Amino acid sequence: MLDSLENIIQNYKEQDTNYVNLRIKYVARKMFLTPADTTWATYVNKTLDLSKQLQYPKGIGISYNNLGIIHHYFLSDPLEGLNYYQKSYDVFEKDHKFKKYELGVLTNIGLINYEQQDYEKALKSFKILLDNPENKSKFSTEFYIANVYGDQKQLDSSIYYYKKALEGAVQNNQTIFIANIKTNLSIVQANAGFLDDALASTIESLDLIEEHNIEGLRVTAYTNAAEVYLQNNDIEKAEYYATNSLKLNEALNSLSTENSALETLANVYAQRGDYKNALLSYQKHIVLRDSLINADRKLEISRKEIQYEADKHRAISEVEIERQKSIKNASIIGGSGLILASLIGFVLYRRKQDAVSKSKEAEFNAKVSDTELKALRSQMNPHFIFNSLNSIGDYILKNDTQSASDYLSKFAKLMRLTLENSEKKEILLSDDISLLRTYMDIERKRFNTKFDYTIDVDSGLDAENILVPPMILQPFIENSIIHGLSQKDELGLVKISFKAENNMLICSVDDNGVGRENATSSEHKKSMGMAITKSRIEIINKLKNTNGTVEIIDKTEGTRIDVSLPMQLAY
Repeated sequence: MLDSLENIIQNYKEQDTNYVNLRIKYVARKMFLTPADTTWATYVNKTLDLSKQLQYPKGIGISYNNLGIIHHYFLSDPLEGLNYYQKSYDVFEKDHKFKKYELGVLTNIGLINYEQQDYEKALKSFKILLDNPENKSKFSTEFYIANVYGDQKQLDSSIYYYKKALEGAVQNNQTIFIANIKTNLSIVQANAGFLDDALASTIESLDLIEEHNIEGLRVTAYTNAAEVYLQNNDIEKAEYYATNSLKLNEALNSLSTENSALETLANVYAQRGDYKNALLSYQKHIVLRDSLINADRKLEISRKEIQYEADKHRAISEVEIERQKSIKNASIIGGSGLILASLIGFVLYRRKQDAVSKSKEAEFNAKVSDTELKALRSQMNPHFIFNSLNSIGDYILKNDTQSASDYLSKFAKLMRLTLENSEKKEILLSDDISLLRTYMDIERKRFNTKFDYTIDVDSGLDAENILVPPMILQPFIENSIIHGLSQKDELGLVKISFKAENNMLICSVDDNGVGRENATSSEHKKSMGMAITKSRIEIINKLKNTNGTVEIIDKTEGTRIDVSLPMQLAY
């Protein structure tokens, strides 16, 4: 069928809208079968140029959307992809007959939010699309909702939406979607403990890919298959699919797929007891993951979205102002009484516009502050991970494989908790304390139990009902251990406490280390983690109009840090 369509295009005599439609149909059917083909951008740009010459909105909008897909998925450039999606949306939103295309573009924009782990925004977009009566392919939207829930570890909801999506895809005979749903469903089933179901879904997906030569899904399916086989303790097949996924991905260059494959391969090596290769693969995975979901990219995407909305409002306002000017001119012709009325109306209108403009500016500043806060939270991850990986590396260099294995297991648990919490603005104090305990236990092992610690919560506080920013104390605790306690000859002690004072939550880190003045010159330097935490508190103060503070108190023996946060209850 594709060969026949290509032949028709090559022999078509006239470059009209039918010719454009044929090129669009060919791209829609062929592009995902050969995603590594580097000529697609050139092909789509030619279709776009023809559509512009013909002043053909459908061709222009679809071409912009296809260029967004190429940059988003094939070139791993979501910023440029978002740029093209927004151009496509501008074309389609002007005419109701393009509603089905508009919904597709909105889906792609939601997927960028999903991939940047802005789950709240992505889920909101997808559920709006799901409720839209114009949405004729609800199964695809259900598939994306299932993906979001899967990443958030809400496994029951994820399986529910995957199965709904699968029903719709089967009814519509969408083979590619069926294969895609099954490979993603397999991961969630495995994580939920349904290993037999997961294995069946994996095999069915791989069979469909082989039968229909769906090359665009092969790399992802191999990556997911590796994880499913790993959880089924079939190490040979897990390694086979993980390594082949990485080989196939060399042509595709999908960074997100490579990231997942490296994480699975690290776990495969760890299962085999090959801790050196496990560490190397995990380090590559961490570096790649941070480059995919880095703070700057998130911030830039959020700013691009906000700027796009601001430009739209400005354009609407300018049109409205021109309309008001026309009304004023007509009123002048009508007589002096109408002139006065028009002028009064225009003044009132401008006042209203100024108020709206200030409101938009305030909203913009709040959103920028929020994205900057997310950026600071995400910076904590590589800073913390780097130190922990160095410790694991030390055990491996000393050939202490048992300690390396124990440390890696505890570190994996801590990383799961850290990454789950790092995307949240606030978590329960009890959850943060649990995370701190795990962290302190790991650090005690790292420093050969050179210190003890206590965590005290004032009896008047309900740790299950108080919200705090995640990991807010961790950099200060790390500073106490590394710069204060590690240089002591005798046993050190870190006291962590939480109490209420004047409607504020006072979080303290008190150590009996050598103190700041006695730290060696190499250790007496500015802590990146502490600087980030202080910046986080400054932005929280700006967003919530509060007066949180960080106070460093030098004692006769050691240092105390008091972090003051606004008291916030969950219920």
